[in-house]
Amino acid sequence: MSTPMEIPAVSSFDQIETLAAKKVTSKKPRAALVVPSETDSWPAFLDAFKRGIIDPFVIGDEKLFRKTADESHIDIGGFHMIDINQPNMALKAAAKMAIDGEIDMIVAGRMVPEETVSILSAGDLGFVVPGRIMSHVGVLKAAGYPKLLLVTDGLVHEQPDLKTKIDLLGNLARVGKAIGVADPRTAVVAAVEVIYPQMPATTDAAVLAKMYDRGQIKGVRVDGPLSFDVAVDAFAAESKGITGSEVAGQADAILASTRLVAQGVYQAMSLYAECASGSVLVGGRVPVAVNFVSEPVASRFNSILLAVLLA
Repeated sequence: MSTPMEIPAVSSFDQIETLAAKKVTSKKPRAALVVPSETDSWPAFLDAFKRGIIDPFVIGDEKLFRKTADESHIDIGGFHMIDINQPNMALKAAAKMAIDGEIDMIVAGRMVPEETVSILSAGDLGFVVPGRIMSHVGVLKAAGYPKLLLVTDGLVHEQPDLKTKIDLLGNLARVGKAIGVADPRTAVVAAVEVIYPQMPATTDAAVLAKMYDRGQIKGVRVDGPLSFDVAVDAFAAESKGITGSEVAGQADAILASTRLVAQGVYQAMSLYAECASGSVLVGGRVPVAVNFVSEPVASRFNSILLAVLLA
């Protein structure tokens, strides 16, 4: 029989918002919205400002931004403005400000997320913390699942090798701890639960699980290989003979074998399963709230909450 389900203290985005509001009582993080025009990130950013959880900076075309604000009758008197009308240069400027300690988090605006990653991960920019990797962590809350589900890596690493997967687990642990999900139960997912040498996803998963068993991986509880249904459904786990697992049937997090799998799970659940969602890039000098183009304002606000807790 599988281990009885354990629900972390934080299991919803409402609770994440409460954590964020509590954190900023002493100091609001300096949040830079990069290229705000023509994006749903702007109303989400404005909402975060109105709720008092960020100190707002805007990096982009100042004339256009002020025009948009005037037409919407929005008072931007408390905003710090940096006028740069080239999106890639605006993002590089935000990265430089992060490196220099002038901002605490970045909110990606109009740029597509793949371009954001490409610019921020460039070696000559110096945004990624030495000795770490940058990765994407999505957070989902499905109505039918009693806790949050973290998913990685849906944006940065196309086909991570074993070493990269170990680093991805480290970033997962940081996000889990920040949002109140300590030592997240992490399923290393594959198509099957059986270890096949011809399927690297299964052998990598088995190695990671054994490393966890021997205390070589900290901050997360790991099992694998597990299929997605076994990871999140106790009946499926028991039906397939997976018993005595800390993870099967109650995963807090999913480590996917490829970017395609992670992004597919995240987007399918956020778009078609009516899941609350948000995501963040971690491993850089500051966290980056980032969303896929199709995500709504509510998801973008959730991403800002995640970045606030990681800042």
